[in-house]
Amino acid sequence: MKASRPQHATWEQHAKLLQERVVLVEKHFAELCTCLGAYTRKAAGLRDKNDALAKAVYNYSEAEHVNKGLKNCLLEFSKTLESVGDYRDVEIQRIESNVISELSQYEKLCKHAKEEVKNTLAARDRENARRKQLDRLRERNPRNRPQITAAQVELSKASMEVANNMKWLEEQMDHFERKKLQDIRSLLLSYITAELSFHVKAVELFTKGYNDIANINVNTELEEFQSFLQDPESSSRLETVKRTSLRQSIANLFATPPSSKRPEQNEPQTTVKNLSMKKSQEKAEFGREYEDDDDNDAAADDDDLSVVSDTTDNH
Repeated sequence: MKASRPQHATWEQHAKLLQERVVLVEKHFAELCTCLGAYTRKAAGLRDKNDALAKAVYNYSEAEHVNKGLKNCLLEFSKTLESVGDYRDVEIQRIESNVISELSQYEKLCKHAKEEVKNTLAARDRENARRKQLDRLRERNPRNRPQITAAQVELSKASMEVANNMKWLEEQMDHFERKKLQDIRSLLLSYITAELSFHVKAVELFTKGYNDIANINVNTELEEFQSFLQDPESSSRLETVKRTSLRQSIANLFATPPSSKRPEQNEPQTTVKNLSMKKSQEKAEFGREYEDDDDNDAAADDDDLSVVSDTTDNH
């Protein structure tokens, strides 16, 4: 029995070392999970601000009726910003589902591992109690062989239990360490992949947005504005456009509020199509306004001609 004490001390050291490893993983995985959760919340806020910017640019493009080139460039840039927001939303969903959800499972895994270490240490304590009991019997009644033999049997059972528990614990901890290494590698790679996918697409989209905004020709737009000022019919046209926009705005006030859920990755062009359909409808309504105005002007001209003809005939 004395020869087994160094081995017993080694088991105890292993158990404490394994317990320290579990506590270390539990602490730092929880910290990673918390930080990534805060990161995704900040990214979601940035996504929402980007959506607000896209809406502001779109509203400006809809309100611009003099500089046609500026209007088109702003409209395209608003679509670009909206696409950036869609891809950022996909980035957030990937981090939450592929990284944070997996990290959060380590709370249960670490709790289970600590219980296993605790059970092994408890078996070690029972072995120590049996050993002390045997030592006391030997000191107090060294000739009582039946009691000493029974105590030795109990000690052997306790030592065997500790050995089995320690062997099983080492196997479980090997599995735990392997899983931890594989998971931390795959989870961080998933995070990096999500970030790379978003930023690569964002660079592509912002490059397109840069080209769209760079296409704004200041001289051409200024000439359009000057021509607008010199055109006597510009004011009436602008008033007609304003009335059309006002009616559309009032209709939007009573429309059903949109869902707070953002579109999925497979639907990045849905809103763009809606914008195009809305623009086509406004153009059609705008054309009908002009047709009505032209009909009214033509009717007024016919009345004037009839009056002049009657006056000539009287003379």
